[in-house]
Amino acid sequence: MGLYVAASVRAAGRRFARSEEMSVMNLTDSGMGRPSRRRLLGIGGSALSLLLAACGGEAAPAAAPAKADPTKAPAAAAATTAPAPTAAAAAAAPTKAPAPAAATAPVTIEILTRDGVEAPTGHSQFFNNQAKKNFTPDSKITVQFVDAKPNVGEKLFVLAAANTLPDGSWFGVVADGENGREQAQKGIFKPLDDLIKQDSRFEKGIFFKSFMDVLAVAGKQYAVPIHTHYGTNVLYYNKNLTDAAGVKIPDDGSWTIDEFIEIAKKLTKKEADQWGYWPVASGFSEFGAFWVRQFGGEYFDEEGKKLLIDSPEARAGLEWVHSTVYKHLLIDDINRKIEGAPLGLTGQRGLFAMGKLAMHNTTPGLVAEYKKPGTTEVNFPVGIALFPKGKDGKRGTQASGSGMGLTKVDKQAAVWEWLKFVSNKDNGVEQVFGGAGSPGGRTDVWNDPKLLKERDPIYTTIIKAFPQGAGTLRLPANYKLGQVNTAVNAEFKNYFDNKSSLADAVSKALQAGNELLK
Repeated sequence: MGLYVAASVRAAGRRFARSEEMSVMNLTDSGMGRPSRRRLLGIGGSALSLLLAACGGEAAPAAAPAKADPTKAPAAAAATTAPAPTAAAAAAAPTKAPAPAAATAPVTIEILTRDGVEAPTGHSQFFNNQAKKNFTPDSKITVQFVDAKPNVGEKLFVLAAANTLPDGSWFGVVADGENGREQAQKGIFKPLDDLIKQDSRFEKGIFFKSFMDVLAVAGKQYAVPIHTHYGTNVLYYNKNLTDAAGVKIPDDGSWTIDEFIEIAKKLTKKEADQWGYWPVASGFSEFGAFWVRQFGGEYFDEEGKKLLIDSPEARAGLEWVHSTVYKHLLIDDINRKIEGAPLGLTGQRGLFAMGKLAMHNTTPGLVAEYKKPGTTEVNFPVGIALFPKGKDGKRGTQASGSGMGLTKVDKQAAVWEWLKFVSNKDNGVEQVFGGAGSPGGRTDVWNDPKLLKERDPIYTTIIKAFPQGAGTLRLPANYKLGQVNTAVNAEFKNYFDNKSSLADAVSKALQAGNELLK
């Protein structure tokens, strides 16, 4: 077995929610012929929605290798905002994590992770390389990585039903099957609290509290962060196109969405098939939450028991996204198919790589790709900026990312050594240099001088813009995130395809979503 990696399934343009890097959104179920959880686990539940992978480095498509609902689920953890990382905290942190403790005898562990162990980029290839190069020689623990298909969440349910769990697994939150918290509640993931308490070398407080809270269920810690970010509020732009148009993008985000629209219009040249901006219009776990928060709205209430997308603020955010396509004409087709892009890329990322899209936004995960020396994805300089301020100066943000946890206890000491290694400072920094997307979820990582100097200052920009830390990640109390997203995305696809009104989409999405939240 090995790292079972949930491949973010994203179709070009028509399907919303690619992962943080791909920016293409799944609006419907994947349609893959796979056993339902009812058959696999003997419990209720509908098929999972595959949507954006929130959040980490993802392999380019051409290079990648080939529910139940709890009867009584505890309320979702209220993710409080994390204190802003400070330079002092970073300076106080050790510059290099301790080497993993050597095992008394060689041992092999199996880890389920995202698809892409043999890919040229992405988290899984990075972890695989780091394990062989650094972890195994120091610890005498061999890690076997195997890709998970169709995604981590579904694969882990299958393995649990067959009583063939790996020793540890990727913990999906808003991507990779979205089932980590549900699987913790069902006992598939095992609590880490005793291991944390017994290990004086493990600094729990160095991680972003807002995301550590998400990786906890009913007061118990079930995973540690392996990458974390503040949401889809990073804007990538083609410097050749902005220079040619004579426009300047404020990298610190000190502009408004109205100014953004005017600049995007200047960058749009229909006759040359050049477009100013192409929004990712749905995928509510990541992009949808960002859009509504830009205008002061919310997706879920704090308890995770009700949708709030009918508020005036949420409506305003969704309407703004619609206007970029149908009023301001910043892209010719929100479902545009992309062919001929480098590395077989699709959607916003593909059109951007072709030099035909001036701006697109997603998480900071693409910094690892665009700033990588010798990158073959783009042949032009890429600017990286914070997305402009929304209404009344608001900025959309939410803590997001992924974790990794323990799923079998017979080798828990070895798995714990792996979890500490994969979440340490060195890997949190180096994964950005190794093509693995967003940085580790630690304050000392986001303040690391090497990261800021040799990749991009966007990390410091983000920290300064959100002094209270990333916004809370609100999740359904009954763990039906995938099902709710599928229902909501289906209704809003009609709106963003200009086939229904906003009022109609909101009404139907509320009805379907709130029914699932009961």
